[in-house]
Amino acid sequence: MRKNYIFLAILGSVWGIVELQLGTLLHSTTLPFVGLVMMALGIFFQTTARYVTRMRGSALLVAVVVSFLKLLFIGGIAFSTVFAIFVQSGILEFIYAKREPSRLRMSFAGAVSVSYALVHPFFSMPVFMGLTVFDAYDRITRAGSLLFALPNESGLIILALLLFVPLSMGFAAGILTFNAMKRMRRLGFIRLSGRNE
Repeated sequence: MRKNYIFLAILGSVWGIVELQLGTLLHSTTLPFVGLVMMALGIFFQTTARYVTRMRGSALLVAVVVSFLKLLFIGGIAFSTVFAIFVQSGILEFIYAKREPSRLRMSFAGAVSVSYALVHPFFSMPVFMGLTVFDAYDRITRAGSLLFALPNESGLIILALLLFVPLSMGFAAGILTFNAMKRMRRLGFIRLSGRNE
């Protein structure tokens, strides 16, 4: 049990470094949907935590570590991101529940939790930026219209396409991480007790 906590602390610290370095770099650019990319990367760390330790709450524990690091080094401007990380972790834990981690379950959990990236601006912009839900909708559809080369009036189509993107990215992140961990176990880098298929 103690080894699990040490592993989660190390994993959360690495995730925190990635968030601080890569996240800061991406947010300084004009690239759209940077948060989506970072949430998909987060799935790697959270899926790894669950696969290796098989502990309930492991996704939340690594989220605590990365959130502490973000707030320590970035401060209050990280509140929005920290909230998103905890929501993502909560969704993962809810889907994992008491069951053993499996390829399908972890891929599904990744897909659903990363999809929160589409919902997050509707919460974060009014709460943290003083904007309205309509402002959030306008910004999202404008970015989506540029991404998919569609007119701004195609709001519902843009939202549907934007939902497909995080679903796909989360599913891919979950399944790729699960397969990578499984391969590492077969090579002897990871030792697990019991069945984890």
